[in-house]
Amino acid sequence: MAQLRAGAAQAGSAAAGHLQPVLAAAAAPLRRAAPAWQEAAQRVGAHPLASHAAGAARRVGALPWGRGLLLAGLGALGVAALFLAWCAATLPPLGGLQPTSRTLTVQAEDGTPIARRGVERGRALPLESVSPAMRQAFLAAQDPWFEDGYRLDAAGVAAVIGRAFRDTISDGPRSGGPRLTQRLVRRDIIGIAPGAPRSLADRVREAMLVLWLSARESDARILARALDLAPFGPGRVGIDAAARSLFGKEAASLGTSEAAYLAGLTLAPRLQPDRDVIAVRALGRTVIDGMVMRGKLSAAEAAEAGRSLDGLSPTGATPVTRSGFPDLVLTEVADRLGPEAPREAIVRTTLDRGLQAMAEAAAERRLDAAGRAGARAGLLVLGPDGGVQAVVAGGAPLPDTPEARRAAGASLRHLARDGRPVYDRLVAGPMPAAERRAALLTLLAGLTRPPEGSDDPASRDGLFVGPVGDLLVGTSVSGTAAENGAGDGPEAFFQDVAAQLAKARPAPQVAEARESARETGSTTRPASRPAWQNPGERPAASPTLRGVPRVIDTGRLRLDGQNVRLAGVEGQSGAFAREFRQYLRRREVTCQPAGGADLYRCRAGEQDLSEVVLFNGGGRATPGAPPDLQAAEAGAKARKAGVWQ
Repeated sequence: MAQLRAGAAQAGSAAAGHLQPVLAAAAAPLRRAAPAWQEAAQRVGAHPLASHAAGAARRVGALPWGRGLLLAGLGALGVAALFLAWCAATLPPLGGLQPTSRTLTVQAEDGTPIARRGVERGRALPLESVSPAMRQAFLAAQDPWFEDGYRLDAAGVAAVIGRAFRDTISDGPRSGGPRLTQRLVRRDIIGIAPGAPRSLADRVREAMLVLWLSARESDARILARALDLAPFGPGRVGIDAAARSLFGKEAASLGTSEAAYLAGLTLAPRLQPDRDVIAVRALGRTVIDGMVMRGKLSAAEAAEAGRSLDGLSPTGATPVTRSGFPDLVLTEVADRLGPEAPREAIVRTTLDRGLQAMAEAAAERRLDAAGRAGARAGLLVLGPDGGVQAVVAGGAPLPDTPEARRAAGASLRHLARDGRPVYDRLVAGPMPAAERRAALLTLLAGLTRPPEGSDDPASRDGLFVGPVGDLLVGTSVSGTAAENGAGDGPEAFFQDVAAQLAKARPAPQVAEARESARETGSTTRPASRPAWQNPGERPAASPTLRGVPRVIDTGRLRLDGQNVRLAGVEGQSGAFAREFRQYLRRREVTCQPAGGADLYRCRAGEQDLSEVVLFNGGGRATPGAPPDLQAAEAGAKARKAGVWQ
């Protein structure tokens, strides 16, 4: 043991001899800094505030429990210092989150892709690789005052800290803080969605990062970082990815209208570029106005950019994507894909590309016939199982409703995740006729809603619904002109589609469609005359009432000397009754008993009057009304027609 102790002592002496020069070299800067620290400490100690603080501490220490209070205060300061150090040590990287690339493809029945969704991250580009129009449009959308002078003095630091603790980022002129930098840090670097709850640590980290970027990076570098991390629609990050995927060009080649479209997307990142085209265009016009306000565009240049924006659509935008059908299908299959997002998923639907092409061509012909001045044409075709086989949006996309979810579920045929099949549905049972018709009316009413940003929110809609063989077809025509919304437009649209189907399907189906087609909310041909009878024959007694009625209100008629109540309708008087009287225009009405003493289902030609009244908002559905009448009322509610305004 003595020998071991002696050997350890010798080894320690040798190590100390080797380390002494190193320790001396490391201590030299500390010895040089010591006088500076001593001088700073002396200056702080000589300051009047330091003497006041020391005096206050002595007085507090002299009080009962004073030392305990001082120790508690020092402990709180220590905890705060540790918390700030922990926040600084856990700051997220300035490059933002690095999402994993994912691709979700929606296919037609034959396997042709009709829409793609997923996650895409673009390359980091220097500011010189982004067109000047895109830079100015982005600033007009995010922070028009970003290039104004800003001083990071005591007041500026306090303003940054105060804004970091607010839940919203002001859209007005900034007061002491760069709004673009704050939005970059909160949304793109830390990853807090607008309106999402934030912890105290998130607020402190935001203040630290905003102060760091403002002090260490130039405005040009901050702008380039913001363009690289900004979301341009769900799953699309960075101006490089947005320019290439939406317009097929590099960011340096973007024009003013394209830049305004992309900058408008950053104002509402939840909008789909190829679905919410009209809504994004409206935001783009707001961006152009901001560029004019900043003096970056003249009035003539803004007018030219606005005209170009009105006809601008991103690559891949089609009537199918604008209808919102692919997104409803992906929402419906989210549970089947599991909690972990797949790298690649393929969804095959019932959409028939041949039928879709015919529907789109018929819609274009109907719009040409209507003059296209504010007119919109929509179409929806449901298969025997309720699956969507063709869709053309005549207004806003399909809303996410239970009816739309059911249609999306019925449209699903095959689902594969990362090359493995998850779901197959090759054969589906037929949907009851009444249920399918009610579903189509509800979905078609959603498609005819005026789109967000539309200049004509009060346009009138006309619908025509009828079977074509085993398909159920619904058409709509909307526009500012009365003949576009309430004339023969929807029926002509329907007959055009039926004629096109006659070329690809047996002729008897089209004849059947002509006989059984029913219309809601638009004018039809008068009822045909009954066949002649031999003089010796007499028709069997029937409770059916027939004649030209007198309108009491939208729920009651006077026919054959007795009052008739329309089944499922709570009538309205006044202006609604006058419109109903004008609608009938002295036409013959046929009424069949519907269960009550004076309750009838009445028809004018091929139209069910209860359905017409409810669809146009001329009344409310009674409790327990049939599904088709409830669907007609839902359509009026969606369009805010009549009593639902």
